[in-house]
Amino acid sequence: MEKASAVMYSIANIFNWILLVFSILGIVFSALAMANVQVGSLDMSQLGLQTLIICIIIFIVVWITIALVRKAKKAGTSKFWDVLFIIFGVIGGNIFYFLGGLFGVIARRN
Repeated sequence: MEKASAVMYSIANIFNWILLVFSILGIVFSALAMANVQVGSLDMSQLGLQTLIICIIIFIVVWITIALVRKAKKAGTSKFWDVLFIIFGVIGGNIFYFLGGLFGVIARRN
């Protein structure tokens, strides 16, 4: 179960890196839209301050989550980290964090 937990955390981390890249793109395109810069034939009329703020919040939350996963892997797994990632999985809607935490809580530790 501990191995399955680590695999789930790795898969969830991959999705977080993808989300981080998309949030960076959202920040860049929102800033360009606010500056009235035209990028090719892209319609950026819907982007603005609200999109910029949302992308910045997503960026910060995802970056903190990635940092916590790295810290947890370096420190070794514990019930605290598993319960924390269950909470992250439920709040963030990431099934892989939820499953990884669940498998980690169920796993027998020596």
